[in-house]
Amino acid sequence: MVRQISSEFRNEIMEIKHVGVTLSYCYQCGTCSGGCPSFRFTGTFNPRRIIEDVLLGFKEELLRDPIIWCCCVCHECLEHCPQGVLVSELLMKIRELATKYDNIPDNFRAEVETLVNTGQINPKNPAVDRRRVSLGLKEAPAAPVEEIKKLIEITGLINFLPEKKEVE
Repeated sequence: MVRQISSEFRNEIMEIKHVGVTLSYCYQCGTCSGGCPSFRFTGTFNPRRIIEDVLLGFKEELLRDPIIWCCCVCHECLEHCPQGVLVSELLMKIRELATKYDNIPDNFRAEVETLVNTGQINPKNPAVDRRRVSLGLKEAPAAPVEEIKKLIEITGLINFLPEKKEVE
């Protein structure tokens, strides 16, 4: 498949307030990838390549690629970039756009479901309760589940819930 270069996607990203303009500073030196722990761990996640795909306008391919979710958001790329490109911030915006293509990892959907049901990503459990007692801490308060559900609905996070499978 021949990939078409297009400036439309680059321009769309560059219009993102406070973050997008930094995209134009990138001269593809690779410093972002050199310091990236996700790149070292996976060998396939490459922030420089992602920025290159944005610069070349490969929107469809990039927004459908599950590799964009491998970033651990440590901001090493951002800290080391000699040009001040907000690489990790740009990647968060790219992920946000990818959700419109239903490119959302199953583990993220499961976390949203847990958040909706318990009000927490890591719900209370007996082991944590025992540890808190042994440390002389008070019992952790229950999360305000109904308030959190309202926030999840308002922000649209509810749309990321896993689809329910029908039982036959």
